[in-house]
Amino acid sequence: MIVSSSILPVMTDLEKLQEFRRLLSGYSHRCRNSLNGMKMSLYLFRREARENLPSIWNELEQTYQRIEKSFDQLQTIYRPMSLKMVRCALGQLITERAPNWRSCLQLKGRTLHLDPPEQEVAGDFDPIQLGIGLDALASWRGEFAETQRQTRVRWRNLDGSFEICWEEFLAGASSASSLRGVDPTLAPGHHSSPRADSLALPLLGRIIAAHGGRLEAHGESALRLKIRWPQFHAVQ
Repeated sequence: MIVSSSILPVMTDLEKLQEFRRLLSGYSHRCRNSLNGMKMSLYLFRREARENLPSIWNELEQTYQRIEKSFDQLQTIYRPMSLKMVRCALGQLITERAPNWRSCLQLKGRTLHLDPPEQEVAGDFDPIQLGIGLDALASWRGEFAETQRQTRVRWRNLDGSFEICWEEFLAGASSASSLRGVDPTLAPGHHSSPRADSLALPLLGRIIAAHGGRLEAHGESALRLKIRWPQFHAVQ
């Protein structure tokens, strides 16, 4: 989680974010040009080979798609973000997205439980951007989180703020009732595999920071995450 841990604190610091943008924009542009060349080569090879594709072809395409997705997320993180706020119940977004999250988690036998509030309260958020961030989180956890773990997604309205908690725990064990600490970085934990590091947390952290909120994340193999942002935003 080295990349995620180093990028997360930048998301809430406007000056550092601008410097981050300056450093990465040229690099991303050059990498994009290379990726476009690779994409065209893959397309031409597939067209010429037709049904005679090598056995490694699917892995090559999947690797390219993962790299392209990482650059999409990276550019979303450092570019200026314009939100389109909608006032509605948070549960509407979560229940619409939950089937896709379940599909991601079930690939390795994990389950998802939703823990809604007793009463839904409407508030302001950008459903597209927030959905993108939460989808990235679910996709990452579906790939990396340990098997036989359960995931609980809990959302509430507390003290004029929306709060979403993502908690992973072993089957038969109780989920954590709260998150400790306020540092928006990952606590030291298990060593991750080369593919375990992801931009999902910085991406979600960037989106929540744009909402005027904050992300806290702890652990790796058993992630505990909390995001909060103001329930209402003043009209500009």
